[in-house]
Amino acid sequence: MADALRTGWEKPAGAEATGARRTGGTVGFFSHPGMTQSRSFGEGEVLAVPVPDCSSYEASRRALARMGMEAAELDDCRTEPPQMASGATGKAGYLRLDFRHDEALARTVLSDMDRRVPLLAQKALYWEESQPDMACVIVIAAAGCVVQGDRLALDVSAGPGARALVTTQSAAKVHSMEHNYASQLQRFRLDEDAYLEYMPDPLILHRGARYLQDTHVTLPASASFVFGDILVPGRRWHHVEELFGFDVYSAGLSVSRGENEEPLFEERLVLDSDDTEFRSVAVMGGYEVLGSLYALVPERYCALLKNAVGSDVRDDEAWGASILPHGAGVALRVLGRSSEAVRARMRGFHSLVREAVLGRALPAEFLWR
Repeated sequence: MADALRTGWEKPAGAEATGARRTGGTVGFFSHPGMTQSRSFGEGEVLAVPVPDCSSYEASRRALARMGMEAAELDDCRTEPPQMASGATGKAGYLRLDFRHDEALARTVLSDMDRRVPLLAQKALYWEESQPDMACVIVIAAAGCVVQGDRLALDVSAGPGARALVTTQSAAKVHSMEHNYASQLQRFRLDEDAYLEYMPDPLILHRGARYLQDTHVTLPASASFVFGDILVPGRRWHHVEELFGFDVYSAGLSVSRGENEEPLFEERLVLDSDDTEFRSVAVMGGYEVLGSLYALVPERYCALLKNAVGSDVRDDEAWGASILPHGAGVALRVLGRSSEAVRARMRGFHSLVREAVLGRALPAEFLWR
């Protein structure tokens, strides 16, 4: 756990190539169940596939289609649902949120928004007692769940000096699927000295779920982005085959720097239940929930945050942190026996990041959370 990311790019022993997700000789991936593949970039290297354009509903639909076609791990999951075609109206959600700092109001405002059902958003609120200038927005999934053929896109930008928190109304439940898959594309863009947090509630994979997610972040060296992700592999008491009974889970993260989108690193986690015994010591080691929190912060904070969070293995949880390639930030990985334990550990690290970057720790959590 102490070295949560692989920064080399060698084929793991026993792995079989499943086809390049990124062509052109720059980036590929290998199918090694239960392993995160990560790659850092040298000076002058570029992504073979550019950062997707999610600035409009139409652009996001094209980007989602391309993302799905390139996902070799989903080659067996492409049949169209008989009820409603994938990405049809009502199944192609889009949400764009633009934050900027308002000098007259002395706080960040949600200056522009575009949305398509089933994705909606509430107006900006200001509930953070320790950061009264921080705009807080709750993303709402009007459908209540994610089903086969859903195509969702989220585009968030933070202007110079903006402070914003984006979260969700509840856990995202990815239902069982017989045809096709569900996908979500997430794009975050930050300007100088911006501070943005994206802290969604857990993602729950039902038995037979197939889910693809790509997250792209572009920010300058002075900005900070905090991104949390909790994966719950099934409803524990629902069915004897529910836990780790999903079909495929694939999640990628790529981070680039500045207006030229110079790539810093990217990673992809591909989990295939057909090839993996997730309860084994070599994979989850008896834990059931996986959490990741990425603090993409100025390099001067990296060593401080990594040392502060530490690492340990306990009966109910295990965690460790790594400094990301090129000093891009710190990644925390947490394994736990419950989502509550994982969330608590991640919140502690989240508070450390807030205190280091903004000067104030997180306020007390709401009782209803």
